[in-house]
Amino acid sequence: MDCNAYQSIDLEEWGEAFSASLEGGRYPVSVTMELTNRCNLNCAHCYINQPANDPVARQRELTTAQVKRIIDDMVTAGVLFLTLTGGEPLLRPDFAEIYTYAREKGLLVILFTNGTLLSDEILRLLVDIRPFSIDISIYGATAPVFERVTRLPGSFARCYKAIDRVLEAGLPLTLKTELMTLNAHELEPMKAFAERLGVKFRYDGLLWPRIDGRGEFPRAVQLPLETLVAFDGQDTDRADAVIDELERLKDLKTRDTRVFSCGAGLRGFHLDSEGRMSICMMVRQPAYNLLEMPLIEAWEALGKLREMKRNTVSKCQSCTTNILCSHCPGWSLAVHHDFESVVEFTCEHGLLRSKNAINIKNHLITEVIENYE
Repeated sequence: MDCNAYQSIDLEEWGEAFSASLEGGRYPVSVTMELTNRCNLNCAHCYINQPANDPVARQRELTTAQVKRIIDDMVTAGVLFLTLTGGEPLLRPDFAEIYTYAREKGLLVILFTNGTLLSDEILRLLVDIRPFSIDISIYGATAPVFERVTRLPGSFARCYKAIDRVLEAGLPLTLKTELMTLNAHELEPMKAFAERLGVKFRYDGLLWPRIDGRGEFPRAVQLPLETLVAFDGQDTDRADAVIDELERLKDLKTRDTRVFSCGAGLRGFHLDSEGRMSICMMVRQPAYNLLEMPLIEAWEALGKLREMKRNTVSKCQSCTTNILCSHCPGWSLAVHHDFESVVEFTCEHGLLRSKNAINIKNHLITEVIENYE
């Protein structure tokens, strides 16, 4: 197998074409796999990180052999894309072995990392056996801002050095950030940095609560929703994405009545560091332990979850602005421990996005709402 054969493929364009070819069926094409919950950083906003040397977290992680067995099952099931994430996946001493095994099995591997642990050995491996993409998180354009988020002195220099080395090696790179009160004023410099490098950049500003129940939402660093929506309105790509979504929706005559109307459990699934499959990263219940049941059996069980219908009296079901709402079952599960209860935070965000969309493309939003009513 030529491990470098796909280096010129555009992920988004290819993904759209490939998904279209699968229309009408459920196929586990893409998997996100957490190799660990542990991380060497201590980011203010993180929903999952545990200390790098946490003995309990380390003990609960899948062994190398268990990871390989699950990768074998993925390949048998037809999985094509595998995203390796964490925590920080490079913390695992067997990362190179796991990565090599996945690539040799033919999987297209996407690596999510903070970059600070990128060693010479790992870089040589990635050059020799190329990943589909490397996504590095940046949290500021300057060291003081970056390290207010990561709470680790020296992390800025190590991250930015990794970015330089990845590019010098000719590897595919995407930069991303979580936008919050600590770094929002450096959004434009971060975007400009990515533009100078000629790489893609994306951001998100809705911060999730911790999945382990240790603490509530990171309210102290969550941007006001008005500020976040204003940023979106100033971003040409994100404004265009809103318009594209409205164009797609304006011809729909009926509202989707499924609880899971997104792509969760349709083209892929999530695996946590202990081998439990769930429908997506933020909806971790129900979960199916792949050490105790076949992957295909767990995948079929997720299909039944996708068949769930919304309550007909649900506020979301009758809302005309939910077409641009960030709400999903994951938010309801995190806040109310069910799949459908309204989360006022995301409700407000949807209303603000709709108002912003009206300013962007008034006639499109009007058409969508009229068709839905």
